[in-house]
Amino acid sequence: SGSESRPKAVPLTHENILRNLRDVLSRVRMHPTDILLGMLPPFHSYGMSTNVVLPLCAGLPCVYYPNPTQGRALAKTAAAYGATVILATPTFLASILRSAGPNDLRTLRLAITGAEKCPDSLYAAFQRHWPSVTILEGYGITECSPIVSLNDETDNRPGTIGKVLPSLEWARKDPESDAPAPPDRPGLLLVRGP
Repeated sequence: SGSESRPKAVPLTHENILRNLRDVLSRVRMHPTDILLGMLPPFHSYGMSTNVVLPLCAGLPCVYYPNPTQGRALAKTAAAYGATVILATPTFLASILRSAGPNDLRTLRLAITGAEKCPDSLYAAFQRHWPSVTILEGYGITECSPIVSLNDETDNRPGTIGKVLPSLEWARKDPESDAPAPPDRPGLLLVRGP
């Protein structure tokens, strides 16, 4: 599938996905005591990579709930199993946050989000209710295995998509002239890599 337009088939190799996850793990430190709350659909490259392959490669226990739209059930699952890490869209995170009881997310330390801009209101809500949770925002597309950029835990800049992952080459082009885009102007992000 793809989030930029109509669904499409994108062939990704094992090496594409593994290289992408190596890059992610260079930005995000997983602790030996972490437990991932998995909810993203495995038919999408982000769900397959982050909720299935990542826990296997990082030796990370994972508890799964089959429906990312059921915020209350996800909050209760997080509480029951002591989830510390969650990867989700801002919409799914907001649903969990709205439905969570006062202790449901007490063990959560890290929320990694993408697929849509994370609204300031979500950052503020987490800060009010669970200030110990770090939200790392990123950007990706299916064709790029799928994560392109991600904030770093040591240099987190809320409201941004972070830095391009280390194994990717990138350039910013002016959409009208195809020349390099000046730093103070919008541009198209072009990426390539393994």
